[in-house]
Amino acid sequence: MGVHYIFRTLWESGVAVERFFATPYPYRSVDADTMLERFSVITAGISYEGDIETFFSWLHEAGIPLLPEERGDSFPVIGAGGALTYINPLALSAVCDFIVLGDALDVMKEIAGVIRAYGAHGDRKRLWTELADLPSVLVPPVDLNNGKLRGKKKIDVSQPLSADYPMCSAWVTPESAFGDTLLLELQRGCVRNCSYCTLPGCFGKMRQRKLPEIEAPLRSLLEKIEVEQVGLVTPEAGDYYALDELLDLLQEEGKGVSFASLRVDRLSEKMLEALTSSGRHSVTIAPETANEELRFSFGKKFTDELIFEKLELARSFGVDQVKLYFMIGLPGEEDEDVAAIADFCRRIVERTDQNLIVSVGPFVPKPGTVWQNETFLSQAEIRKKYDILGKEIRKFGRKAPQLRLTSAKEAEREFQLAWAGYQESLLLAKNVENGKKTRFVGSSRNETLLELNCLY
Repeated sequence: MGVHYIFRTLWESGVAVERFFATPYPYRSVDADTMLERFSVITAGISYEGDIETFFSWLHEAGIPLLPEERGDSFPVIGAGGALTYINPLALSAVCDFIVLGDALDVMKEIAGVIRAYGAHGDRKRLWTELADLPSVLVPPVDLNNGKLRGKKKIDVSQPLSADYPMCSAWVTPESAFGDTLLLELQRGCVRNCSYCTLPGCFGKMRQRKLPEIEAPLRSLLEKIEVEQVGLVTPEAGDYYALDELLDLLQEEGKGVSFASLRVDRLSEKMLEALTSSGRHSVTIAPETANEELRFSFGKKFTDELIFEKLELARSFGVDQVKLYFMIGLPGEEDEDVAAIADFCRRIVERTDQNLIVSVGPFVPKPGTVWQNETFLSQAEIRKKYDILGKEIRKFGRKAPQLRLTSAKEAEREFQLAWAGYQESLLLAKNVENGKKTRFVGSSRNETLLELNCLY
């Protein structure tokens, strides 16, 4: 949604903006088939740690020097925003001319004005200085000294979801990841404080749109465009204060519904009816662990029995497939808890006869979370736990779940990039330019955390 909002805001401001998505080089825009290197400004919405290296590689393969001090005035200005900038913008700091910290919409017009002026005066150092005057914009060449933050910069998570703030997709196409679905943002932030989650610490307090501010523009939009369904974008759909009324509205309009996230304790008959009437027969939930006591300890306070009852309810509405998310390596976890995942799944099948897809990944401590200082397992320890689970799943017999395991190597990479400071960002950039794989030795967590604390 951030990409949609930024694209629309820039376009309405008279900026010639075009979109790029992950494709093999040479990179060309989907809007006018323009080469990436033709643009005077290149920005990226970085959502996941793995996107960092992809972005650096894109720039390098387009012939653009990665380090700001090596880009003369003939090269593009490089910027970034997106979900990662709420959590750890320092991982991008060696390459970007500017990084938008947190909610970006209000500041984008100011950034565009500064860059337009740069087109007239052509002084990149002046550009940096003027961008650095914006409080929620990090300009590494100005705001970092030997990789350390100086000055006052704050991650902005105060954007109200008011009536004049964008709420829907800027485009709808069956070729997108969501198909013929209009995305509607209901909420940001979360009232819960799950120990592993970045939402409470990094994305601000919960902010919801008022239903009266949604109803009229949504009805008007649905009269103008043909879509099969509306996708509700929110950390937890069941937390939206007027969800039942909104579902009634969508039913009146003859539109199906999909939920970006479902918390099993908030799953209701109304939600299931809306989901299955849209032709969907699967749900995704995240118990995280088969140990009920451990689940309660980190903020997911629902029992095994509640999960089974809700899935039985879902089965009565025709939901015959469930995707379950689990984490291994949680603080306080024992090997017996990993093995118990198989028994947990067996009990679901016995009670509901549903087909299960079980997705398991290692716990990765992230900045801004309650568990940010907890231990990340080694690759060997992760594989050992995977072996324990795999052995138990193989005993399953009838209706064995599909088991999907996150690569231990990929998880370790995510952990390293999650805590990358300026020096790690610089090493990654240099290795991309030299065609080398980057291996971070050890962790700079403490140092990076001290820097990030200045931004929260």
